Amino acid sequence: NPNAAPLLDPDGDGHNNVFEHTAGIIPTDGASKFNWRIDPVPGFPNQKKLIFSPLVAGRTYTVKTATTLGTTMTTLTGTTFTDNGNERTVTDTSATGGAKFYSVEIVKP
Repeated sequence: NPNAAPLLDPDGDGHNNVFEHTAGIIPTDGASKFNWRIDPVPGFPNQKKLIFSPLVAGRTYTVKTATTLGTTMTTLTGTTFTDNGNERTVTDTSATGGAKFYSVEIVKP
């Protein structure tokens, strides 16, 4: 299949086949995507809710952070998390100061 190469993006959603396979989403369906957003926590200006989906069985998810782009991201600590269906909310309880960058590391053992 010519669309099966690891670095191709046959559905044009900006994610290559390797990422989509690891995340457990369908690489040929543009509607099948990894969703990610950052929301404020009302009443707690030094906190942020990091919300992502889908959660897929057999994967582990680690939120990472850095204060400067281009530096090594480290595992976010001091958090709480809740799952609702296939969506996870991780609350960064120390989202203080200036810029803070986040990523979600997905591992499929």
